[in-house]
Amino acid sequence: MRRTTAILLLTLLCHTLAAQEVLLPLRHAAPSPTKNDTVLQLPFFDDFSNPDRSAALWHLGGTFINQGYAPLPPTVGMATLDAFDAQGRLYPTTTGQLFTGDTLLSRPIRLDSVFSPYARPLSPSDSIYFSLFYLPGGGYGNMWERIGDTPEPQDSLILEFYNPTTHSWERVWSTPGCSADTLFARTGSYWQFLHIPIRQSHYLQPGFQFRLYNLCSLNNNNKNGLLSNADQWNIDYVSINAGRRINDTAARDIAFVDPAPSLLKNYQAMPARQFTPDELRDSLPLVITNLFSEELATTYGYTLTDNNGQILATYNGGMENAPVYWHGHTYQTSAAHALPPLNVNLPVGTTHQPSSYTIVHTLREGVNGDLHTQNDTIARTQTFDNYYAYDDGTPENGYGLNSTNPNVKLAYRFHLNTEDTLTALLLYFNHTYADQNNAIRFYLTVWDDNNGHPGNIIYQDRERRKPLFEGFNRYVRYLLEEPLVCSGTIYIGLQQTSADYINLGFDRNNDASSHILYLTGSEWQTTILRGALMLRPAFGHSATLAIPSTQPAATQAFALQNRIAIDTRQAAILTIYNLKGQTVYQRSTPSGPCRTLTQPLPAGLYLVRFGNSPAQKIIIK
Repeated sequence: MRRTTAILLLTLLCHTLAAQEVLLPLRHAAPSPTKNDTVLQLPFFDDFSNPDRSAALWHLGGTFINQGYAPLPPTVGMATLDAFDAQGRLYPTTTGQLFTGDTLLSRPIRLDSVFSPYARPLSPSDSIYFSLFYLPGGGYGNMWERIGDTPEPQDSLILEFYNPTTHSWERVWSTPGCSADTLFARTGSYWQFLHIPIRQSHYLQPGFQFRLYNLCSLNNNNKNGLLSNADQWNIDYVSINAGRRINDTAARDIAFVDPAPSLLKNYQAMPARQFTPDELRDSLPLVITNLFSEELATTYGYTLTDNNGQILATYNGGMENAPVYWHGHTYQTSAAHALPPLNVNLPVGTTHQPSSYTIVHTLREGVNGDLHTQNDTIARTQTFDNYYAYDDGTPENGYGLNSTNPNVKLAYRFHLNTEDTLTALLLYFNHTYADQNNAIRFYLTVWDDNNGHPGNIIYQDRERRKPLFEGFNRYVRYLLEEPLVCSGTIYIGLQQTSADYINLGFDRNNDASSHILYLTGSEWQTTILRGALMLRPAFGHSATLAIPSTQPAATQAFALQNRIAIDTRQAAILTIYNLKGQTVYQRSTPSGPCRTLTQPLPAGLYLVRFGNSPAQKIIIK
């Protein structure tokens, strides 16, 4: 019974928190149009499938353009409004009070005229409609699988039109916070379609704009780390055009819905040294939609290239009929398009050198293509460097352990195909209210395997660490105090020294739950929360961001925090000098592969000499 209660508490707490990285950071609450602002023409459309294209259409006041903050959008990509500003921090506020969150502001639009197929003025009789799809945060379905945070009834999403005649903003629509399940019960759909006619002549001006913004609130809670990002609203498929009908939800548009998947079965990224061919997927799951009112014939294929642009593999899935999405919310089911095979031998499997490979998936409707071609292509760069990643780099939630035990432990399972040296952990912590989780202390810890659970501690810090923040999409690199040679299955994680909520980034779009274990009592438990911790182990001396070595392959010297590490393959005399010429370290190394680690050294420049070879400069920062 205690186990069930702990899991439910953890589930509810994790669900009430959310987090984001901010792309395209621009000024919050962008101003009204200026003389130098870009003026757009009809039709206006954005489905947020291309961030570069979106940047030309909007002023983003903290709004986050992303591909995973809500499940199954109309097409790939969305805009998310929440309680974080453009710097990824909570907007200044007092807990318990309503405050303005993000703003999504269009650039000025020529709503007085159209220019294709010929120029002519517009009038209220031209049937001009504004439309979009929206979904409140928090997702739907099982509590342990939901993405983001649900806005409360006192929260709201607001749409305003700019009146160029009076130079004022006018509210035209708003909706209070609620769950996606509530909307589904009411309408039969999760993503809600908003369709508003623009008939007032004072809007039909060259300087028309519209903006969306959200009102947020934070719950009062005295536990460090629990108050973080919240109250998301997801926006997609925004459109304004003349000649529309009152219920024209259908558009001649074939599109991808989800981002391109990883080429790997178990990871989003893995070290080149650890890669083996059996790590690759056999096939690639894709979600494809047809938003038209009838079936459309489509073609699909992909191209895989290395980082030099050389083609390694191509696939042609031929032509298939795409079913109508609106008939029961159906996606493409043909395996030739929705589950194409992956048959390729990556060179990284033989060289084990850091490298990357790019796969581009392309979808086409008929011969001439469909209405919006920007959502017909998705791409992914598969990285093989020096780290493992279960996560995709975007935290939709925050993860922590709620317990009265101040020594809670969190462990993450990884499997090494060959022996390697763990030198660093990459961690992403979410910003919280007043950065309260910055006061939490923990020890980096590594366990060996004991029949599928963490066993003996094989590494633990001597000094306590704390959550650090380096900005958007940037993990903090925590160097191990000493490198750890390891192999097989290991568990990497944290041991806290207080019972507060540490709020580690949690990616909800990739499921590594079977590898996440926690200890709040006497037995290790496996989480039931769907997602992946934003914790990435890094291996080898390159993971320490060291000064590149100029030594031959037989000897590699590099800075490792406040020490100097030397990897050797032959016997010789190793000598280290400071800038005064004084010998600070000297020893004979044995023959065969070995690693030598000096005692802690003061910051400065050192000269490392191995035998009679030229001295190498090493900087300890």
